[in-house]
Amino acid sequence: METLKFELCHFENTKWAESLTFYAGEIKFFVRLLNDVLQHNTADNITTKAQDFLALFKHSESEIESLAIAILAQEKSFAEYAQGKQFLFDQQIQMIHERRRSAFQTLEKDFILHKHQLYQFLSNVL
Repeated sequence: METLKFELCHFENTKWAESLTFYAGEIKFFVRLLNDVLQHNTADNITTKAQDFLALFKHSESEIESLAIAILAQEKSFAEYAQGKQFLFDQQIQMIHERRRSAFQTLEKDFILHKHQLYQFLSNVL
C-alpha cells in the first residue's frame, strides 16, 4: 500500500511540475503582452486594468515558485527512498501532499480564470 501511495504522489508531482513550468512560460508571455498594452495605451482605465493583471501574474509567479520548490523537495525525499535510504510514507507526508494537491488545484483554477479574463481584456484593447 505504501508503494502505491508513493507512486501516486510521484506521478502527481511530475504532472504538477510540468504544469507549473507551462504556467510560468505563459505568464512570461502575458507579461510581454501587458507591457505592450501599457506602452501603446494611456487611458487610465486600460493602464489600471493592465497593471492589475501584472500584479495578479506576479503573485501567481510567486505561488508557482513556492509550489515548485516544495515539489522538488518532496521528490528529493522520494529519490532517497528509491536509493534505499530511510524514508517512511506516513500520514504526515500524505497530509502534506494532500495540502499540496489543494494548493495546486487552487493555483490552476485561479490561473485559468485570470487567463480567461486577460484574453477578454486584450480582445477589447488590441
